[in-house]
Amino acid sequence: MKVEIILSAIGVNEVFLPRINLNILQSFVYSIFSPERAQFLHDSGYQYQNRTFKLFTFSWLVGKKNRIEEKQIVFQSPVKLVLSSPLTPVLEDLASGALNKERLRLGNNNLICNAVKVLKEPEPSGDMQIKTLSPITCYSTMYKKDGTPYTVYYSPFEEEFKEQIHNNLVKKFSLVFPEENLPESKVVIKPIGKPRLQVALFRADDPRPIKGWWGNFHLTGPKELLSVAIDAGLGAKNSSGWGCVTPIKGKDEPEGA
Repeated sequence: MKVEIILSAIGVNEVFLPRINLNILQSFVYSIFSPERAQFLHDSGYQYQNRTFKLFTFSWLVGKKNRIEEKQIVFQSPVKLVLSSPLTPVLEDLASGALNKERLRLGNNNLICNAVKVLKEPEPSGDMQIKTLSPITCYSTMYKKDGTPYTVYYSPFEEEFKEQIHNNLVKKFSLVFPEENLPESKVVIKPIGKPRLQVALFRADDPRPIKGWWGNFHLTGPKELLSVAIDAGLGAKNSSGWGCVTPIKGKDEPEGA
């Protein structure tokens, strides 16, 4: 399930964001949650073996870019943000928080929520096309001989990317539907056309780049797993603004950064 939050700047006609802004968007989302839910998601989340999942994701900020400067992006007000989760209470909490707060703080911007819309998406099937609302990232942590860790990111054309997409969905499905039997067949993801590489930093004081992919993709597999993909996101770092996707019925253009 997805909701779209429409936000207007208070007293001005523009919204200013640093070019490195994913941590700002994530902090904004957490600020909308009730304090209890924000603390739970931030501190604990949902545990699967030795992994923690937040079970929500969000798009990158959507709006008309008036200009892109050296250190910031200037959007024309209003702007939109899409939030997605397989857990209805999570989205209800977000919607309530956005609508009930007199003002919302996004970086240095004071905003007001004009509306929250429930987005109607095509019903997931076992064979569908999707487009990215934020890039999909898959990676492994490797270690050098001296024990120093480093990150290897995968492209949609590599088998490890496809394996991680499926394995990640299995874990999310087990958390969302703990009493249900795991579907037997696998999810297979294939790019449609040429995906576009996105390299971004999560925050300005962290020099480690994150690599992900914008584009349209073809998904096949059990519709139960594909439903989780649409709601919880594909790949890794979903709660940091990666892997938010939506179904498309036919030919569509990939979203841009």
